[in-house]
Amino acid sequence: MPEEVDEKRKKKPVSRREALKKELKMAETEELEMPPCDAAFLASYLFEMGPTLPAGPGEGPLTHLEIASWQRNTGIELDSWQARMLRRLSQDYANESAKAKERDCPAPWQGAPYAKPTASIIAERMRRETRELASL
Repeated sequence: MPEEVDEKRKKKPVSRREALKKELKMAETEELEMPPCDAAFLASYLFEMGPTLPAGPGEGPLTHLEIASWQRNTGIELDSWQARMLRRLSQDYANESAKAKERDCPAPWQGAPYAKPTASIIAERMRRETRELASL
């Protein structure tokens, strides 16, 4: 007898970006507005290198050796603060990626000045804070 397939498990998980766009009632082709960034080139470098490296069962940050190799291969010379910032961004990316695997992990942009909280986001925040207070 064939096993019944759970319809909920068939659905592809929705990314936070897709969920936010749906919640804000944005068109599929419309992009989220990001805050201004004077060092956007560093984010481009980070993703050109690959934001993380395989590490054990998960991901780890880029090493200084990886960053130095990337510099040699591309001919781009980074200042010391830029190399340290890339390493820090990689560490933050790896940490957030690990936390994001938890079902109730809040989106990293919540509380950011450019994020507009919607009613459901405010309600979820209130539920979480109430649970935290109840556990005291």
